[in-house]
Amino acid sequence: MKKELLKDIVLITAGAFIYAFGVNYFFVANKLADGGLAGISVILHYLFNFNISITYLVLNIPLIIMGYKLIGGQFILKTFYGTTMTSLAFRVFQNYLGTMDDKLIASIFGGLIIGIGLGTIFVGGGSSGGSDILVKILNKYFDIPIGKAFLVLDLFVLSALGLLFGRDVFMYTLVGLFISTKAIDFIQDGVDKAKAMMIISEKSEEIKEEIMKQTGRGVTIINARGGYTNDTKNVLYCIMGRYEVTTVKRIVKNLDRRAFMSISEVSEVLGEGFKDITK
Repeated sequence: MKKELLKDIVLITAGAFIYAFGVNYFFVANKLADGGLAGISVILHYLFNFNISITYLVLNIPLIIMGYKLIGGQFILKTFYGTTMTSLAFRVFQNYLGTMDDKLIASIFGGLIIGIGLGTIFVGGGSSGGSDILVKILNKYFDIPIGKAFLVLDLFVLSALGLLFGRDVFMYTLVGLFISTKAIDFIQDGVDKAKAMMIISEKSEEIKEEIMKQTGRGVTIINARGGYTNDTKNVLYCIMGRYEVTTVKRIVKNLDRRAFMSISEVSEVLGEGFKDITK
């Protein structure tokens, strides 16, 4: 566990610095902005010359406190660490500005670097704070789908950006955010999408208990019979959301290295913990 925690800390730290570098070097230098609280921090920097590092940390503190009380768990602790590292990284890279003549190139490469940074943080089981905490709270207590919540928050920031600085800045930033989303998907290999997992193991009971304990997800036990051995086996079936696939892989690896596990993409999930089936 200590080794895994250390690995997560390294990933979150590296991701935070990559992310902050991308925002400063490509977006801030070329008068573009990010989504979420980072975008708000950048807008305030443009308007009032506020320090992005301090503004970002100050905006995140109340959300982290609220998230700790309403969500709790290791995710919030890692998010607190990720937020702190991101704020520090903004400070370190505040003078690393790559002004370019072509804003489209800046938005493309900026989005790529930002996506790599955020994806690395997510693989470490944390987040850079801000929108991630608010989205989880909205999803847990108001059944607002995660994707829609992210979209609304980012559109709010982008709309403010467009009104204040013009449609060109809005469109270039939108291109950058789209590319960053694709980069996150690539780094996580689909971790941010729902995944259906089937696990066959001699230690299915222990694996089931750890999955429910560490992720809070339900697990279905399917009675099956091996086609080759004719032995009766328990097949575990569960659907995971963002951040959770890496955790389940580790659980299975630590408890039974001989286990068989298949993971497939799920295009839509309806029911408890995901999208409201009545809507």
